[in-house]
Amino acid sequence: MATLLETSGRTSTETLRIAGRDFTSRLLIGTGKYKDLAQTRSAIEASGAQIVTVAIRRTNIGQNAGEPNLLDILPSERYTILPNTAGC
Repeated sequence: MATLLETSGRTSTETLRIAGRDFTSRLLIGTGKYKDLAQTRSAIEASGAQIVTVAIRRTNIGQNAGEPNLLDILPSERYTILPNTAGC
């Protein structure tokens, strides 16, 4: 049986500020493990996250011309990209 998570009922309009940029969401979401770019976009949009982690070595961010590009579905005016260059 599912259990509902109860919160204190407190609401906050406080933003998260990182390097001079304000974020209303504190959730960071990754781009790995999705079936395709459409599923990736849907999951990120549904999450409400504004910061998206991207595994640079595994993801086409424009280096493979003619192939689907992750940056085409993540507009820079809406999302901040947090690159992961470790390749792990």
